Amino acid sequence: MGAGRVIVFGNAVYGHRIAQRAGAIFNPAVDACIANAGPDGLWGGVIYSGFTGASIALHSASFDPRWASIDMLWVTFHYPFMQLGCKKMFAQVPASNSKALEFDRKLGFKEEARIADVFLDDDLLVLSMLREDCRWLKLRPRTLKEPV
Repeated sequence: MGAGRVIVFGNAVYGHRIAQRAGAIFNPAVDACIANAGPDGLWGGVIYSGFTGASIALHSASFDPRWASIDMLWVTFHYPFMQLGCKKMFAQVPASNSKALEFDRKLGFKEEARIADVFLDDDLLVLSMLREDCRWLKLRPRTLKEPV
C-alpha cells in the first residue's frame, strides 16, 4: 500500500474533516467514514450518509493527491455495493463545482437530476452509479482483503 499509508475505518475526526471539505455534515452515530492517511496525516477519504437499504450517498474530499490509491478506490465502492448490498450510490454536487464533477464523472457517476436554486447562487446536480456499472469492483486490492 506504500510506505506509511493506511486505510482507516470509522475515524470520527477524519469523518468531520472530510465532511467539512466536501460541504457535508458527518454524524458518526449514523454515517460511515473511510479515510486514507499517510505519515503526515489525512490524505483524503469518503463519508457515506443517508443509507436506505437500496442506496447511499457518497461525499469525498482530497487533502493530498495520493489519497485515491487502488486500495482506497476498491474499498470506497466495495463497502456500499458489496458489504451493505446497495444497488445505487449517489453524489450531490453544486453545478458550478467543475473539479468535483470531473472527478465524480471519471469515477463513473452519471448525472441523474438537476435541482434548481438549491444554493443561493447555484443549482444542485445529483449524480448516481448503479452497482452493475461500477468498474471499481473489478479491481483487486493490493493489500486489503475482503471480509470473510
